[in-house]
Amino acid sequence: MKKRKKNLKGMTLIEMIISIFVLGLLTMILVMVGEHIDAQSRAANNLKDKIVKEAPYAANKVKTYTNKDKATVDLKSEDITIDIIYDKDKPKIELTAKKYETVDVVLDGRSAKSQENIKNGFNSGLNLDFIDDIMNEKDRKKAEEAEKAKEEAEAEAPPAESGD
Repeated sequence: MKKRKKNLKGMTLIEMIISIFVLGLLTMILVMVGEHIDAQSRAANNLKDKIVKEAPYAANKVKTYTNKDKATVDLKSEDITIDIIYDKDKPKIELTAKKYETVDVVLDGRSAKSQENIKNGFNSGLNLDFIDDIMNEKDRKKAEEAEKAKEEAEAEAPPAESGD
């Protein structure tokens, strides 16, 4: 009976410590991979939300949206200049336009933390901005003159009386 007990051997303390260390490393790697997958999933969802909310405005060139308070708000815009050079000997064509930013449609009604995640997240550079109101200088002056004439005509017209 004594011989049989001597043949049976268990794990030493060093072996136990090494196996626990290896399992700890594998667990740490698994947790890190899970966090990365979670971050990628959140980024994909944010991108999907941005596309779903911004695409109709950009595709149809809608310049206003209704915010969470049911008020109509204009999209932010900035004036840009487009220079077209098609030949060295001829002068360039200079066009002016407005670039409308659709990111406000996505940010409206979200918490500050959520807005920060969208602005600085994985897909923060992707915004569906659009350009509209492209005119050369000659057409722009005509439009401004027509707008002034319209305003003057409205100012000179007598107010309409209500017939009660």
